[in-house]
Amino acid sequence: MSDDPVAHLWSTGAYRRLGRLTNAHGHLNVLAVDHRDALRLEFDDHNPASVGGDILTRFKADITAGLGAAPSAVMLEPEYSLPQLLLDGTVAPTIGVVGALEAQGYHANRADGVVAINHFLDDWSAGQLLRMGGDGAKILVLYRPDRDHHAAAQERFVGEAVAQAHEAGLPLLVEPVPFGLVGASDRRTTVVESARRIASIGPMILKLPFPGSGACADLDAAADPNPWALLSWGVPYEEFRDQLAEAVENGCSGFMVGRALWREALAPETRPAVIEQLVRPRFAELCEIASRGRSVYDRVMPG
Repeated sequence: MSDDPVAHLWSTGAYRRLGRLTNAHGHLNVLAVDHRDALRLEFDDHNPASVGGDILTRFKADITAGLGAAPSAVMLEPEYSLPQLLLDGTVAPTIGVVGALEAQGYHANRADGVVAINHFLDDWSAGQLLRMGGDGAKILVLYRPDRDHHAAAQERFVGEAVAQAHEAGLPLLVEPVPFGLVGASDRRTTVVESARRIASIGPMILKLPFPGSGACADLDAAADPNPWALLSWGVPYEEFRDQLAEAVENGCSGFMVGRALWREALAPETRPAVIEQLVRPRFAELCEIASRGRSVYDRVMPG
C-alpha cells in the first residue's frame, strides 16, 4: 500500500479510455456477464460441470445483444465471450469492454477452512486484453482486512493488477468481495475497511457491495480518492434498485449489475420475452437512478 498521492494519478491512456466505460455524464452503467463458475451454478447448482461453454456463450450473447446500446460498458472474460462477442458484432461499437483478469476456481468456504488466494488467468494479461479490444480490466479478490496473511497476499495481487493495467494504459476495476460475514455490523465494518485498504494501493475504480443501510457515506469516504460503483452481489432486483438509490445519494458513480438483472432469463425458450419485459426495463430504471450520482471525473486525476 502507498500513502503517496502521486500513486493515485491515472495514466493518460487509462484516463482517456475511462470515457469508453462511462456515459457522457461520467456514470458507470455497466452490464456484468463475465461470470463463469457462478453462471454455471445459476444454470445447474447440483451439477454445474454439466453446463457447457456453448451454453454460457449463448447466454452472454443474448443478454448483451438484448440490451443493445443501453449500457455504457459490458464486462466479459476471455474464456467464453472474448473475442467472440466482439468479432460477431454482439457488442455495440459504442459500448466499452471490460475484461476479467482473474482465474476461476476460488471459493471462500472450503471444508478445510482455507480461503483461496486469487491469481491471474494463465497466458492472459492486461496487455493482451488491450490488444484484443478491451477498454478496461477487472479483478475480483476475496478479501477480509482482518485476515492478516490472506489480506496481504490479496493486496499484492491487487498491486500486480494495478501495475499491469497502468502499463497497458487501461482503467482497472477492483472488486473486493467479503466472506464469512456474521451480521450487519460485521458487514458494514468489513466492506468499509476493505474499501479503505484496497483504495490505497493505486488508481482504480472500486466495485463494491452494499455495506448496509446508513453506511454508504462511510464507504464513500473510505473509497476516496477512487470513484466507486455498486455491485449487485446476486441480490433480488428490487433490493439492488433500492441499494443503488441510497448509494448514489452518497457519492456512488454508478452500477455494475449481473444476476440481479438477468437471473430470470436463464431458460432459452423464454429468454427473449424476459429480456424484453424484465431485463431492458430494469436496466433503464437503474440508469435513471445512476444519473443522480457523482461523475467519476470528480475524483479521477490524470497524470
